[in-house]
Amino acid sequence: MSNIFYSVKRRGTNSNNKSLRRAGQVPGIIYGEFLEKSIPVTMKTPELKKMLRSNNSGSIIEIDLAGEKLNCVVKDIQKGLLNEIIHFDLQYTKPSEVIKMKIPVKYIGQENLISKRLLLNASTSFIEFQGPVEKIPEFIEVDVSAMNINDKILVKDISIPNDVTVLDDPELLLGVINPSGSAQ
Repeated sequence: MSNIFYSVKRRGTNSNNKSLRRAGQVPGIIYGEFLEKSIPVTMKTPELKKMLRSNNSGSIIEIDLAGEKLNCVVKDIQKGLLNEIIHFDLQYTKPSEVIKMKIPVKYIGQENLISKRLLLNASTSFIEFQGPVEKIPEFIEVDVSAMNINDKILVKDISIPNDVTVLDDPELLLGVINPSGSAQ
């Protein structure tokens, strides 16, 4: 978790979202089990884009709401037809709260595969975890550099932190190594 705070402002539940967007704001919502009720918010478009560039979907992000600091996780980003962000959802988390989260899989060592005329055909780019919010990693790194043709990567093959549970099937295929001529 970084020490950077991202500012959001409360908005009325009946505010006009189109007007907000024209004014350079993106409407969003902060929700969570430990909030009395969901909080409708807005964030300046450039700040939201900066936040999303420097954080993964599993990152714990510190949000400043009128001086109150909230630890949140990005749960959903909705985009319009022109790929512009039109809404965002943040989940408020308490320290040690047990949550479910989809975490991105990052593959390293692919340059070694290329030198062997092989390619990774990744079939799944996220794995779902459950555990204390601080223990769920921001991403899972899988080293494919020593793999050979037809080697497979399954969920059960990855190492996970203690106190964290993988919710996906252990036999779920993450990827397979193919000759470079037949990979999709």
